Amino acid sequence: MKLFAAFVLFFFLFMESYAQKAKDLHVKIAALYQEALTCSQQGNSLKSAQLLNEILKIDSTFYLARFALADLCHEAGKTDEELVHLAKGLTFSGDAYPAGFKFLAEGCFKKGEYSTALRNMEHYAVLRQTLTQDEQLLLASCRLSVTAMDHPAAIQLNNAGDSINTAAEEYWPSLNAEANELVFTRLETKDSQGRSIAKPQEDCYFSKLDSDGWHKARPLGDTVNTEENEGAQTLSADGKWLIFSACGRADGFGSCDLYFTMKKNGVWSVPVNLGEPVNSGAWESQPSLSADGETLYFVSSRSGGSGKMDIWKAEKIGLSPEGIPQFGNVKNIQELNTAGNDLSPFIHADGKTFYFSSDGRAGLGGTDLFVTRLVNGKFSEPVNLGYPINTQGNEEGLVVEISGERAWFSSNRNPLKGRDLFYFPLPVELRPDPVSYLKGLVSDAVTGLKLNADIVLTNLGTNELIRKIRGTDNDGEFLFCLPSGVNYGLNFSRKGYLFSSENVSLLNGFSQCNPKKVNIRLTPVTVGAMTTLKNIFFETNSWQLMSESKSQLDDMARFMQVNKEVVMEVVGHTDAVGTEQYNRELSSRRAEAVVAELRNRNIEPYRIKGRGAGFSIPVGDNSTEVGRQANRRTEFVIKEIDKEQ
Repeated sequence: MKLFAAFVLFFFLFMESYAQKAKDLHVKIAALYQEALTCSQQGNSLKSAQLLNEILKIDSTFYLARFALADLCHEAGKTDEELVHLAKGLTFSGDAYPAGFKFLAEGCFKKGEYSTALRNMEHYAVLRQTLTQDEQLLLASCRLSVTAMDHPAAIQLNNAGDSINTAAEEYWPSLNAEANELVFTRLETKDSQGRSIAKPQEDCYFSKLDSDGWHKARPLGDTVNTEENEGAQTLSADGKWLIFSACGRADGFGSCDLYFTMKKNGVWSVPVNLGEPVNSGAWESQPSLSADGETLYFVSSRSGGSGKMDIWKAEKIGLSPEGIPQFGNVKNIQELNTAGNDLSPFIHADGKTFYFSSDGRAGLGGTDLFVTRLVNGKFSEPVNLGYPINTQGNEEGLVVEISGERAWFSSNRNPLKGRDLFYFPLPVELRPDPVSYLKGLVSDAVTGLKLNADIVLTNLGTNELIRKIRGTDNDGEFLFCLPSGVNYGLNFSRKGYLFSSENVSLLNGFSQCNPKKVNIRLTPVTVGAMTTLKNIFFETNSWQLMSESKSQLDDMARFMQVNKEVVMEVVGHTDAVGTEQYNRELSSRRAEAVVAELRNRNIEPYRIKGRGAGFSIPVGDNSTEVGRQANRRTEFVIKEIDKEQ
């Protein structure tokens, strides 16, 4: 605030009217005030305050002394005393010093006294008529805060507990899709005796959840953590990728950079700098990786932004031979960034709902949390999450579990404890779209051993590739986040094995509490090996293939092109509804329809045959709908292997 210089001119104007009082009193107060000003300019705040208080003993209505004392208290961080002096000064000054109302509003706002802040800020706005951008923001924040406090969300905030929170500071939570592994950042500023340490230590920690609750958090490991600072991380949905911020490293481009590490067999690999254009000569931190791994959001102080810290995004453009994601096409999220600090981005697994924190928008103080949604490629106008999620403190790092029902974030709402992690049930209006996940294991059907396999996830409605995981990038375990409203197809393949497919239709929604888990057993390429084609679809009572079958047909053709020695048979099966002749003919025509599509994909006619089995080989109970659905299937069988090919 530092108002003494501004008070000099105001003082002389004031003294002209004040001069009507006794001349000797006028001279004494003027001399004391001038001396107080000189002491303040020389850095002697204590002496300046003594002189100002002496003035008030002579004349308690001399409001310039009150404003000057408020200024000294502001510089010393004595907020309560500052506000007392401002309020008393304004009692006697009336509207003569409009800035006093703004300063009082600022102080009250920081303390969370929103109604008082609003009353003074609105009065200031009337006096000034034209406000600066910062003043407009303060007025809007006062109004929003009063409304938020009058209409708090009916939620219960929960401290994450002693297994996670300590006397140190904990922040930047990140979760896997199952919400049973938490990685966060911890900042140690004191030693075990409670004494301040010369070099604060910031590291990544993790905790796991089981039936006994969250386990005591431990350091993520020496591969990630060093003597420098690491933290502000994002964890991939399957918990196997970690992108984090690290500062002061020899291979860094700027003060802090983003690094990538991958977990294999429970061990994190040596981190690799993500390089340009993600990292720059500026400061990069606080990443958020989309559930499909295709988009990386992060915060940077680089030039070309809208304010101090801005949110940016980069697109994955490929993988290195070592399986490290390569990102490019870096863009500033202009519709979200402000002249202030825009921080802690988080994109939910639905791919649409986005949470972040900012001090450049109307809020309750410090940094507030906001939600926005992608609509036609642009983010909607952000909405403040309100009270009690936001307070006059700093709320940051919000992440939402895949179910959309619970959120985690950090807050310093209790100044005595510093930053802690909290979780709470997310109000319905703030939730993302429903998302489930598919988790599974790929193994050898003969030995039962885990197999790393190529895994492809496809939107069958659009035949669009959603995600592909190379066999070298997994250990047989996989996890995919699946937004509702889509019919998904998966293909699992490995050289020397017959591929397998899986169908997950979420067109009619799902139970968020019951995600799908599958065990995929790949059969070695041998005569008689068979796989059920779970993504071949026909029109009802017809052999007309539906468009959703395209990706499965492509998988079949690809297998035969790679395995040129095999001769395959397509076998159609039906349920027991209808006559035997009808079902045998229907199953035969369906098999031939698949064969025809493969021949159209340049598969030699002699290598692919079709056969209809009708309902002669059921795998389910034909008296139930579930059983009948299982019986309506198409199989792909190896009939011969020509070793000379």
